[in-house]
Amino acid sequence: AVSFALGGAGIAGLLMLHMALDSGWTTVLLGAAAILPALATRWRSYPVLGWIAVGAAVAVLGRVAFDPTIVVAAFLSRTPVFNWLLPGYGVPALAFGFAAWQLARTTSGRPRLVMEAASALFALLTIAMLVRHAMHGGVIDTGAVTLAEQAIYTLITLGASAILVAIDMRSPSSVLRYGSIAAGVVSAGLIAIQHFVVLNPLLTDESTGTIPVFNLLFLAYLLPAATAGALALYVRDKRPRRYAAMLALIAALLAFAYATLSVRRLFKGEFIALWSGLGQLETYTYSALWLAIGVALLTAGVWLKSQVLRIASAVLIAVAVVKVFLFDMSELEGVLRALSFIGLGAVLIGIGLFYQRLLTRAARDKTENLQEQVDRRE
Repeated sequence: AVSFALGGAGIAGLLMLHMALDSGWTTVLLGAAAILPALATRWRSYPVLGWIAVGAAVAVLGRVAFDPTIVVAAFLSRTPVFNWLLPGYGVPALAFGFAAWQLARTTSGRPRLVMEAASALFALLTIAMLVRHAMHGGVIDTGAVTLAEQAIYTLITLGASAILVAIDMRSPSSVLRYGSIAAGVVSAGLIAIQHFVVLNPLLTDESTGTIPVFNLLFLAYLLPAATAGALALYVRDKRPRRYAAMLALIAALLAFAYATLSVRRLFKGEFIALWSGLGQLETYTYSALWLAIGVALLTAGVWLKSQVLRIASAVLIAVAVVKVFLFDMSELEGVLRALSFIGLGAVLIGIGLFYQRLLTRAARDKTENLQEQVDRRE
């Protein structure tokens, strides 16, 4: 009976807030209302109190789904950051986080997990909506996503994954554990679809900027590559191996894309569309670059003991070999053709010697270990 009464009171309170206030204050106070039932569990540990907090979170989620601008687009200020989006998404994020913290110390259970998930979701939404608002001149419900904007979203999601892992290590939670993995998987999906295909300047002919280094390619490919690589190293012993391997592969692909597109930009300028053609020197440069990246990946894979990087190295070198024999042979002439084959031969010989040295060292270490075991037995 008490649970039904409290549940009814909670629903009535939420409806009163919705009917009495305008849209902006309704969203903010609905989010803040999640704190009250969570605090009430300090005195009465009724399970329904946690579900009332969940109800507030669901109400806020429905509210922002109906109107992402919080106060209707016409009344949303164009001032970056300091507008209704900040309290409209930020206050619920903080309130849900506090509610989850409080419930973890009293009733715990599923409501606490839901509130943790809601807090993480609204924290991400806060940053993402503020970024979109700033990059579209204060208008968030129109305009296509650009590569620069998408790159920021990707960096935010990768950062969120790292933060969730760090929090989970201090305060273990299944929501934080699976949420961190989900954030990484979403990032990988965004990179595969948006960065590599839909928004790729090679296919869209979007301007990459006039600055030599700190341009669109730096933001959209090199920074995410470094972030994904750092995250892969960070989660190696904290998350499943496949997850870390996925992040390492994404980092390698982004680095490869950055290097390749940077070469394209070096020859074509800020517009690097695929249909603008290839020159002989550019064609040769790709072969040399891919072989160099393959060797770098092999070295990193051996140093980090990463099978994914070693496989990526083998695949890239194989692609470079195929390119040299099938493309460079017909497209290049004279010195460039000779250099292409000489470089390929030198790299393959070097890789062979490198692996021979590794195998010799491994065999020697194995023999020494066996000898030590025999000596101990004697």
